[in-house]
Amino acid sequence: MKVLLAVEKTRASIGAIRILKKLLLPKGSNLFLFHVHAIPQKITGLAQERILKLSKLVQDLQKGELAQASQFLEKVENTLKHQNVRVRSLVKKGYPGEEILKLIRTKGIDLVVLGTRSYSKVAGFLLGSVSQWVLQEAPCSVLIARNHPRKNLNDRKLKLLLATDGSPDAQAAIDFVNAVELPPSSQVTILHVIQKQVYETELALRMTRKDKEEFAKLAEALFKARGREGAKLLKETRMTLSFPDLHIDEQLVYGNAAAEILKSARYMKADLIVVGSRGLSGIKQMFLGSVANKVVHRAGCSVAVIRRSNKN
Repeated sequence: MKVLLAVEKTRASIGAIRILKKLLLPKGSNLFLFHVHAIPQKITGLAQERILKLSKLVQDLQKGELAQASQFLEKVENTLKHQNVRVRSLVKKGYPGEEILKLIRTKGIDLVVLGTRSYSKVAGFLLGSVSQWVLQEAPCSVLIARNHPRKNLNDRKLKLLLATDGSPDAQAAIDFVNAVELPPSSQVTILHVIQKQVYETELALRMTRKDKEEFAKLAEALFKARGREGAKLLKETRMTLSFPDLHIDEQLVYGNAAAEILKSARYMKADLIVVGSRGLSGIKQMFLGSVANKVVHRAGCSVAVIRRSNKN
């Protein structure tokens, strides 16, 4: 797996570093630590006008910034030294979104991890312009990490919500969870949402230690044929997650997909939501499906939007 961790020297990157401290990447993976030194457009324009004194000053400032950025990446690498992967640090100057997308394509990145900023009590969590740009246009999977300053930093356990609808992108999300190693005693909730009509009542069925056959019968009684199919999908998904020391729950919900994913994440106080880029509906918003788009913008935790690999 080729992973790109894009960081900046602000609190926006803390969540991205923290999530990679908890997720253990597959052995043999390549981890690229990337920092882009953004050059103010005004200063760049003046330098291009060949004003020699100012141009020399800009160059000296840039050298200092790039040296500090390299030192910063060394600290990040030490923080992630538990990862049994090949690490390469890269520093560039330019426009962050543009440079991140360029590196994704030139290195064949499978997953890009970056933080976000800006919080609004009215609209929920909002993405920064760079995060939004990368999320929409990256050809690979994207993990948007949010910082939780009040969380216990010594708690290695992870609460992960895996949403599945049986689509190819949802299968890619399952493959991602299988590929990374979760900390012992982590909690995984597998969620399947049966789409309801506007006039229908919302219903939810959770299984923790209930008998699987009893769960399937209850699902069929509540949701008819779609309940039986949903219970089967949850069972099949659970069987692929054969990790030791994991607490796995199953949840079958009747409602709006994005709303129920967000509701379940709040209920379980999730650290990470894993969802496919596009579901069975085929609805597209550029490269991002409508459900994934709503979840990543409104979730109060980190969200991994998984895309199928076009390699091979």
